[in-house]
Amino acid sequence: MAIRKPEERDYSGENIVMIITGMPGTGKSTLALSAPDAVMIDVDNGMKRVSPAHRKDSTDAKTYEELLADVRTMEGRYKTVILDTGGALIEMLKDWAARTEKDATRKNGGFSQQGYGFVKTEFLHLSAELRRKFNVIFVFHEVKEKQDDGIFYDIVCEGSAKTMVWQPADLGAHLHIINGERWLGFTPTASYNAKAAYGIKGLIKVPELAPGDPNDFLTKLFAQVRSNLAAETEAFAPQKEAYEAAMAKAREIIAKVENADDILAAGAQLKDISHALTSEKEARAALMTRIAELGYRWDKDAKAYKKDEKKEASLL
Repeated sequence: MAIRKPEERDYSGENIVMIITGMPGTGKSTLALSAPDAVMIDVDNGMKRVSPAHRKDSTDAKTYEELLADVRTMEGRYKTVILDTGGALIEMLKDWAARTEKDATRKNGGFSQQGYGFVKTEFLHLSAELRRKFNVIFVFHEVKEKQDDGIFYDIVCEGSAKTMVWQPADLGAHLHIINGERWLGFTPTASYNAKAAYGIKGLIKVPELAPGDPNDFLTKLFAQVRSNLAAETEAFAPQKEAYEAAMAKAREIIAKVENADDILAAGAQLKDISHALTSEKEARAALMTRIAELGYRWDKDAKAYKKDEKKEASLL
């Protein structure tokens, strides 16, 4: 696979993977349903707790095989897939692994270390496959845990999977209530895990929905993410134009190199180019390649380029 430069990349059209965490009753599912053209895989039977005004299409797969079949029917019909909850999904994957992988369980009936490996691999595979076609939102319940320095809000998920589930996420937010108002925390703190990216960070207020209000908070947030990414790409445009101009001039200079005098002249001319990004380094490398093609090398004693006699002899 070819190496691509930063200025050649544009992430503004890529799908977004997000984790939403929070205590029961904070409105996680309703918030997730505010994503663009969303459908919910209701692994935890949570749609019934969403206000009827804010419900959207959903499935209630009971096995992982059913979940995969449901996903195939969603392709081309929705922009966002919500998995509610991620903890229930991990339990579903454990059931699937126990039924399909002989090493997933111990002889005494407990789940094996290999089993957790199967679950991790499949979770990451599922996340990647979903991202190819949809935005993806994982909803996780939280539990309060007392620690020496205070309270920590940890996701409700199989112990070893608690860190793994964050791996594919671009954004992760802790939904909590401060003085009666709901806030999404995107920056990790001593009290909860989170994940900031694409200019989305810190605390963002989630407005309360009055009757008739559109539930579109994440639709707007995702649009902001793409706008931020597009702005980053646009910022490279002037540098990219200067880079292309510099490389075109460098190729023109190097193409005329035929002898030792040309090499020295080209070296000086390359210095005078208005370089941008990596053009100077690449132009130097291209000149060195041309020197090798012509069979020249630098003679320290003569302080000049001379034909490489050893190389010429080997070609005879």
